Amino acid sequence: MRAIARGGIHAWTAGAMGTMTLAVMTRASLGHTGQPLSADWLTQAIYALVIAAAAVRIAAAFVPDFGFILVHSAAALWIAAFWGFAIGYGRLLWQPRAASSSPRQSGPKGR
Repeated sequence: MRAIARGGIHAWTAGAMGTMTLAVMTRASLGHTGQPLSADWLTQAIYALVIAAAAVRIAAAFVPDFGFILVHSAAALWIAAFWGFAIGYGRLLWQPRAASSSPRQSGPKGR
């Protein structure tokens, strides 16, 4: 029963919260930089990495004999996902905003 509880906690924290954090960060980054709201290969890869990290961490709760290596593997996958975001989207966030077909107005006309 204890492994199920630990697996559930990690499914929620590492899986759901980690994926949602990346989803919000990627969506906000694309929107604020005027990029199309579509998931390219990098975005798909970082989502896959964080989901794999959660799956491996959940597996560690059920296979205690390999717990040490699984926990460290999950940590490496998690780090790879967030470094992937930092490197891929950091480059995008440091560039000037891309021109969009429907620019947002910052205030009333004439300002």
